[in-house]
Order: sequence, then C-alpha cells, then structure tokens
Amino acid sequence: MERLMTPKDYLETIAEDLADLTREEKLLTLRDYGEQLPPMDDTLKTEENMVPGCASATYIVCHHNPDGTLHFIGDSQSFISKGYIYVLTQAFNGCTPQELANSQDYVQAFAEKTGVRLSMIASRANVFERIYHFMQMKALAQ
Repeated sequence: MERLMTPKDYLETIAEDLADLTREEKLLTLRDYGEQLPPMDDTLKTEENMVPGCASATYIVCHHNPDGTLHFIGDSQSFISKGYIYVLTQAFNGCTPQELANSQDYVQAFAEKTGVRLSMIASRANVFERIYHFMQMKALAQ
C-alpha cells in the first residue's frame, strides 16, 4: 500500500494542527488520537516490547514487511503516550528502516513546534522521544 504522505509531511501537518492549541486542547487531541489506535494483543505486551523509562507501561512492536517496509503497533496505559504512539505509527508505518533512521531532524522539529518535548505533564517528560528512539531501535534490530 502506497503512503499518501511522507513521514515528514505527515508530522508537519500534525504539528500545524497542534501548534496553536492550548495545553488542555493538546491533551484532549492526544487522547483522541490515542483512542484511534487499534487494540494490541496482550501476548505482545512483553518486557522485550516495553519502552524503557516510561512512567506507564508502553509497548511498541515492529514488523518488517517482505517489501522492506515497517509496520508498528503499540499501546500504553497512558492516554498521552497512546496519542504519541498514534502520531508516530501513522508517520512511520510503511517507511523503510533507513527512512526512520534518517528522520531525527524533522521529528525534533515536530517536538519543538508542538511542545511535546516540554511535556504537558511532568511525569511524561521525554516520553515522545523515548517512544521514537525505541521505534528506531526496533526497526534497525532486524
């Protein structure tokens, strides 16, 4: 399946949507994004798939497709983390490991523009980056 947007274009679009929202509006939007995540099978919620350093249990699984592209699934006990997972999986599903490896600059720009790096809730500091880096590690591990 061909992607409609590049990861960079997708993140720029989401950044524009989030940039002018208040803190509360961003939290509600992230919650809404997280509610769109498909359910994750409990058998995949293992230590190996757990994102380290998150306050709530957060999981990412990476499937390597035969065509060389990636497909991520994820889940979290935190609605904010679920929102981050939704944004990142929507951006990077269908990309190659190399595309994900080379995405640091525009992911960082997204984090700065939207304020997710500043953490909307103190206990969630750096969760967006932790999930992103875990996705990179999973993509390059196989």
